[in-house]
Amino acid sequence: MGLKAGKIGDLSASMARAMEDAFRNEWVRVKEGSAPVMTEDMQLIFVAVAQGVVDHLVANPDAFNVTVNSHSSGDTSHSHSTEVSIDGN
Repeated sequence: MGLKAGKIGDLSASMARAMEDAFRNEWVRVKEGSAPVMTEDMQLIFVAVAQGVVDHLVANPDAFNVTVNSHSSGDTSHSHSTEVSIDGN
């Protein structure tokens, strides 16, 4: 599955939904109370940020590098490691 930024009216399985969920979880943890009701304006912020991130990654594919190293030891044991690096600051 590719990256899905999300849009108002369709946040299912999207980066914007993940941001909204993280916001609610952090709000409850930090503010020690119920998260505010999510308004369309608040969702618009998450959608805009997610769309910007996805658009930037699509426009700059060389900035996002993934290296996967797999090692096999016999037929019964396998190990797998993944390294993700992002070029920049």
